Amino acid sequence: MWLEGIYMVDAFQTVIANAFGKKKLKYMDKPLDIFEKTEAEKQAEIREERQRLINFLNGLKKSTDMKQGVGKNGKP
Repeated sequence: MWLEGIYMVDAFQTVIANAFGKKKLKYMDKPLDIFEKTEAEKQAEIREERQRLINFLNGLKKSTDMKQGVGKNGKP
């Protein structure tokens, strides 16, 4: 019952914040983890987060290079 209550509170907060708040909230995108993760799951999550960071930084570099007029070879 307590787990269902957590989901309901999150849903109500999301609806009320989106209706009356300036900042739009997003309802949780995956279920809560109530069991401990295995070592393989932990490693997979670390690899996924690392890849997300690499993709973000590459996009940031590309955006900065475009603003500065730098070509693919690193020269203007």
